[in-house]
Amino acid sequence: MQKLCREVWIEVNLDAIKRNIEAIQAHIPRKSKIMAVVKANAYGHGSVEVARQALESGATELAVASLEEGIVLRRAKIEAPILVLGFTPLDCVKRAAAWRIDLSGLREDWIAQANEILAEEESQRRLGIHVNVDTGMGRLGVRTKEELLAVVKALEKSENLRWDGIFTHFSTADEPDPDFTLLQHSIFIDFLRFLKEEGIKLPTVHMNNTAASIAFPEFSADMIRLGIGLYGLYPSQYIESLDAVQLEPALSLKARIAFVKKMVTKPRTVSYGATYVAKPDEVIATIPIGYADGYSRALSNRGFMLFRGERMPIAGRVTMDMTMISLGEMKAKQGEEVVIYGRQKGGEISVDEIAEMLNTINYEVIATLSRRVPRFYRRGGKIIKISTPVMYV
Repeated sequence: MQKLCREVWIEVNLDAIKRNIEAIQAHIPRKSKIMAVVKANAYGHGSVEVARQALESGATELAVASLEEGIVLRRAKIEAPILVLGFTPLDCVKRAAAWRIDLSGLREDWIAQANEILAEEESQRRLGIHVNVDTGMGRLGVRTKEELLAVVKALEKSENLRWDGIFTHFSTADEPDPDFTLLQHSIFIDFLRFLKEEGIKLPTVHMNNTAASIAFPEFSADMIRLGIGLYGLYPSQYIESLDAVQLEPALSLKARIAFVKKMVTKPRTVSYGATYVAKPDEVIATIPIGYADGYSRALSNRGFMLFRGERMPIAGRVTMDMTMISLGEMKAKQGEEVVIYGRQKGGEISVDEIAEMLNTINYEVIATLSRRVPRFYRRGGKIIKISTPVMYV
């Protein structure tokens, strides 16, 4: 393996991905399939390799946020069904059909126009559609039975579209109070009952996200959408406290010390704004990671990194490409490993801890990790692949 010229990287444990799928599958009804949600570059883990591992581990379908994300998977020779959860403009319908990527259906007029657009094509391939029902998320989807029936009728008479699924999205399933989730569920079931009474045969039904799959496995229907749980993280402390499913974080963020200096002479200031003043003879190590890599500037003078298993505080402001940490009086050498997220010699800095420090959620911490950071994929304790946007020269 050729040495990295900028020594910061993400390690993704594919065995953990596998175990997380198995843990969720064991918790939900056996008949329920798993759709692995690999949007946002698989929540920062790398969509292609995670998708492959998820499919090998029992997932049968994939979900992304945009058509472009789906095309990335198709170009990687991934053949499983792919659903775009977000809105797709009509200009992109032909591409979706060409790449065999299903889209979310939201309005009757969109369905009719999409059918007309595809009628211009010589291909006999029909575009799969999953109808989104808004039961309380307030983001996308039909809101009334009349709207739903109109969309479904438009699909049924379409020659170029295929009705593959119907779904909703729970907005509070990760919270202790179940009332709103139960309300959303009852609304969705009422919509499904309405369609059946109209003599309409239902396609694949899916509603559960990770939180609902853990807290309400009985709502798993034909399929669940496994997002944050796929990566070994819980949607909330409440869901984790249920102790119903044991998940294993798949991601670690690591680096090697780029430079070490003892602050002997004045000025002993560190980083922009001179907000940190080192003590005489304090050892400062420079780590090649910054906010352009997805390491938040809000961790300036607040965060920690692990060095030899011990927590070392960030000294000064996080810069675009580098961050300094204080090693106190410890001696260190260039090239020694630092763990930014993950474990080292009994120490741990979890993504959840970072999220709490930043007053955000674990989703954001991992999803904002930059693509310029190489991903190292580990299986059976060995690195089996490295994915980097920068060519080795």
